[in-house]
Order: sequence, then C-alpha cells, then structure tokens
Amino acid sequence: MRRSVRRAFRSFLPLLISSRPTPSSSFQTTFTRLSLLRPSSSTSTFQPLAAGREPRTKSTSTTTTEEQLISKEEQARILRTGQAKHRFEKAVRREDRITHLEGALATLSNAEQSELEGLRQVRDTFEEQYNPESFSEDHVEFKKLHNQAFVALTQYCQDQRQVNDDTTTEPVNVFFLDGPDGCTASALIDSGLLNPSQCYVANRHLSTCQALRTSGGGLLPEENVLYATAAEALTPSEEDDSPSFSDIPFSAYYFDGCGGFVPHIIDMMTSALLLRDDPKPPLAATTTIAVGFSLMGGNKNVIEKELEACRALAVIARTRGMRTLHVLDDPEKYGIPPDIPKTGGGTFTTWILLEPDN
Repeated sequence: MRRSVRRAFRSFLPLLISSRPTPSSSFQTTFTRLSLLRPSSSTSTFQPLAAGREPRTKSTSTTTTEEQLISKEEQARILRTGQAKHRFEKAVRREDRITHLEGALATLSNAEQSELEGLRQVRDTFEEQYNPESFSEDHVEFKKLHNQAFVALTQYCQDQRQVNDDTTTEPVNVFFLDGPDGCTASALIDSGLLNPSQCYVANRHLSTCQALRTSGGGLLPEENVLYATAAEALTPSEEDDSPSFSDIPFSAYYFDGCGGFVPHIIDMMTSALLLRDDPKPPLAATTTIAVGFSLMGGNKNVIEKELEACRALAVIARTRGMRTLHVLDDPEKYGIPPDIPKTGGGTFTTWILLEPDN
C-alpha cells in the first residue's frame, strides 16, 4: 500500500513543479486571498491603501481648516456688530441715572436708594482692574522690553514696505491694547517712530478710554480710542454712527492683556487679519505684518496655548498668501534685545511675523 502511494506521488510531482506560479504572482495571489479572508477586526497594519480611506492631501486639509476659521469668524462678526454701540449706550444711560439719583440723594425712597447702590456696583464691576502700581520691578522690566520689541518690529515692517515699494509715503499704523497709564502708547510715541495719530487703541472700560484720550489727559486723539473690545473695534461696522478700525491699514498689532483664554486671542486675530472676499483689503497681502500677544494667569499649559494660537495664525496667514515666522527665535535680526524673555512672572508674550510666502 505504501509503495503504491509513493509511486502515485512521484508521478504527480513533475506536474506540480511545472505548474507552480512565479514568486511575485504567488505572493500576490496569497496576499489577495489572505486579504479577503482576514477578519475585519484584524490588527495587522499591512494592508493596501485601496483597502482603507483615500489619503488626505495637504491642499484639501488646508482648505477645510481655512473654511472652518472663516465660517467661525463670519458668525462671530454677526454677534459683534453693534455690540460696542449698545454697550456704550447702556453705560451712558447708567451714568445718567446714577447722576440723577445722586443729585436727589436726600429725598430718595428706599427703592431708589437700593437702585442707586445696584447701579454703582455694576459700574464698579466694569471699572478697569489694571493697576500698574501693583507690578513688581521684574514685571515692569518685562513689559518695557516687549514694548521695545513692538517699536522695533514696527520699524522693521516700515522698512519692508519701503523695500517692496520704494514709492510709498503712507505712514505705518499700529493697533494695541493699553491701560489707563498709556504705557505702550508712551513707548511708541517717545521712540520718535510714531506720532499719536498712528496709534489706535480699543478698551472695554470707559474710564480707561477717557484716560487715554487727549481730552482726559492722555496722548491719543479722540477718534483713535474706541470704547469696545479689540475684536469689535476691528470688525467692519454696518452702522454709520458705530465707528470701527477695520479700514485702517495696520502694520503691527499687540494684543497685550488678553488673559489666558486662547479663543479670545484667536478672535482678535481673525477679526484683524483673516482675509475674506474683499477686493481691496486695507493692507496688501504682500506687506509684512507683526503680531504680538500675551497670555496671563500663570504658566500652566502655556506651551499648548501658544501652539494653539500660533497654528490659528498660520491658517490666517495662508488666507493672505503669507507664512508665519517666530521673531524671538532670532530677536537680534529685528533689532530686539537678544536676552528678551518670553515669560515674566505670570505673563507670557511672543511675537510673530507674517511675510509673503514666495
């Protein structure tokens, strides 16, 4: 019996060898069969691209990110429109009522006295909490260095404008947040680079706005200080009597005093720089722009927060055909002190340039 089996095998062996497929076709046939038979829960990473989703291209991802940011900004713009005007009107009505009640203090009823106390509490809630007298010497020095960086980068942006267009005579303009002491405004004007008419500020505290204007003893023209948030001030207004800075060609922005909430910073940057379907933007996309921002409230998760803000700014730059550069990687190149720190006490500040991507 065994012998007959052996003889049958020997007679079949030549046919098996002659019909054996080539190594490549054998591998493909075997692989295809295994792919078809492999359970869907298999953890093997060896599978053809066709078996999974199509690879995502860079352009598709970029477009999606930009569209999402633009859509979000458009929705935010609708909410912002008119907010500054409404806030101002409400504050005026509150002040008028307080003045009226204080003028009749001796004859106020108990209900009116309670009303006056409540109105005063609301007013105090919206008073400026910024107090430079409480700053440590190290923090004062930190802010001084970054105001110098603001001046240096404004000078750099002006120089780049002249390099790209040696016929331009338009002065550069800057937008920034400032406290009632006008520290940043003073640094810019005292440098001799800018005059007050080139400096623009927004603040949601009416008392601070009054202190920054020349009528209140400040350095800036009345029309250069808006009682509004930064995002509101940089959003186009649909009302003729509601002022906006959206049509001012700014070469540098300093979003100082932003707190630690990154979405607020991104909101400011998109309102200022996101290039939408505007046939004639205030500032050409070929012009270098400087952006600085601060995060306050300690150093917790500051790396992740900076990363989130910088990534958003990179997307904004792409809508303008530009790229972002981290200034403090090489501060001396821009005339900034080489030892300038990013952190001081509980504050983190950094600077980014938007330059043409060519």
